[in-house]
Amino acid sequence: MVKYLFGISYHENVNNWATKSLIKAIRAKGHEAKPFRLPDVAAEIPHRFTHLEEEDLSDMAGVIIRTIGFGTGDQITFRISLLEHFEDAGIYVMNPAYSFRRAKDKYATLTALHKAGIKVPRTFIGENLEAAVHFVEEVGDVIIKPLIGARGMGAMRPQHPELTYRAMKFIHQLGQVIYVQEVIEKPDRDIRAFVIGNQVVGAMYRYLPKGAENEWRTNVHGGGRAELTKLSEEYEECAIRTAEVLKLDYTGVDIIESKDGPCVIEANASPSWSALSRVTGLDIAGMIIDRLIECVRH
Repeated sequence: MVKYLFGISYHENVNNWATKSLIKAIRAKGHEAKPFRLPDVAAEIPHRFTHLEEEDLSDMAGVIIRTIGFGTGDQITFRISLLEHFEDAGIYVMNPAYSFRRAKDKYATLTALHKAGIKVPRTFIGENLEAAVHFVEEVGDVIIKPLIGARGMGAMRPQHPELTYRAMKFIHQLGQVIYVQEVIEKPDRDIRAFVIGNQVVGAMYRYLPKGAENEWRTNVHGGGRAELTKLSEEYEECAIRTAEVLKLDYTGVDIIESKDGPCVIEANASPSWSALSRVTGLDIAGMIIDRLIECVRH
């Protein structure tokens, strides 16, 4: 059996649950795991990559990108280009560099899905406060989100015109992009479908936290309750099609049940799967590594 060296990018905590699970899965399958932070990797042209004190990473067969971390515009640009350089050097990047970047950007994700005919919420994105106010007046109940974020952090649903205006004005004054999304009528739950290699390997309902007044987020990390479910053919096809359009090897697709059928909120380029593993009993980390090995061999 060929023994591969697989890198895993993390940012602050190598003991993060998902990172540790992937390291364990790589080693259990007889391969070598090398966790690293992208800021600690230097590149040379032509293809050579070194980690910290001249440790050579050029022989990596593949890299799993859990995060590119935080940084300035120059730093983020370098890290994205580094991932593309990995790919140019024949190192398989999962999820692929462009797909990862696009899925991290809610704007880019929704435009790609809409173009492919997948239903997404009506959304405003821009730097013009007056235009944002006009959108809210037309739509009504909205959710204000960060353009790039995870686990529902930073999202708010003011449910009052004055509060909505103040929130958008504050975002505008900070020099940030205003991202506002209509609230779609749905049950008190949403769906997380986990796709690996264009196949739904598991799905769960995420219900609102019990007894939480005025809460609208179902994220399990925020106290939401997870429950195993079997998707209908329509919803399963929606999840698979989303992964195909965004060219993601693995992803957690968040779907709401609108009166017009499945509506995709976002697709995660580095999703967590702790709740899904708990309700399904599946070895998700092992499945992700199997997919990585398959991609490296082809």
